Amino acid sequence: MGHGWEKSTPSIDNLPLKGDTVVGNDVWIGQNVTIMPGVHIGDGAIIGANSVVAKDVAPYHIVAGNPIKVIRKRFDDNTIEFLLNLKWWDWSKEKIFNNLDALCSGDLDKIKKLK
Repeated sequence: MGHGWEKSTPSIDNLPLKGDTVVGNDVWIGQNVTIMPGVHIGDGAIIGANSVVAKDVAPYHIVAGNPIKVIRKRFDDNTIEFLLNLKWWDWSKEKIFNNLDALCSGDLDKIKKLK
């Protein structure tokens, strides 16, 4: 038995297009996060739990809230630029495995020596 609203449900073609939602590499998304259509989340971003993401998130930034606000950058601008150019997520499995100690160390000096 219907309730009436089903008769006026728009087809997918009649819905507004907000663009693709893009989630970068190495992004951490907390529990119960809502990401709105058309939003771009940069590489290495962290989204706090229960947040509503209605605008783009810059790479390696930490955001949280409803609506989201920038809490802080994860790294300084030079380190962010280095990590964006490093693109370790595009490496072969072998290269990642061979550099796993540095990648998982949290030691930025070790990571900056990787090529």
